[in-house]
Amino acid sequence: MTPPSGRWTPGAREPSRTRAGPAIVAAASVLLAAVVSADAQTSACRLVADENNPPEKILRCGDTLEVRTAHGTSYRPADLQGKPPPSELQLDAGALMVEFHPSREHQTFQIRTPYAIAAVRGTKWAVETGAEKTSTLVIAGRVAVSRPEGGPAALLHAGEGADVSPGSGPIVVKRWAPARVRALLARFGQ
Repeated sequence: MTPPSGRWTPGAREPSRTRAGPAIVAAASVLLAAVVSADAQTSACRLVADENNPPEKILRCGDTLEVRTAHGTSYRPADLQGKPPPSELQLDAGALMVEFHPSREHQTFQIRTPYAIAAVRGTKWAVETGAEKTSTLVIAGRVAVSRPEGGPAALLHAGEGADVSPGSGPIVVKRWAPARVRALLARFGQ
């Protein structure tokens, strides 16, 4: 079984296959405490219940960052640099919907997966990763999608998506069919 969604999984890149117990919950709490900052009111991070998608949690970091999870999602901050919010999340499995508003302290944000990096300057988008590919859909704004090993990035605008698989050619930007958009957004209770 995959761990309950909405929790950061500490440690290894591979998602845990056991149900989260007290140790994982405690580790997630310690990790969240490392992100939370009392002196930065606008960027303090906290996990709150997602009323649209129970029992998932939403990570909110002031007015800068909001991260929603789909069921079965495993993610963690990849780079804290001592200040909340994180500038990067590692998505190991599942899907995240992200809303990012740049601030003076935090100008960029990205989601890193095994197959792609989705980076923004301020927007709302969803990233889904699985065993074979990473898919990115832009809901508002713009997102640059690139491969972790480098190469040219593709710029996606609202309503556009891209699928990135290992070893595939250039990243192709497409306007997603309404049914595919609805299916992804339904994972977040929307």
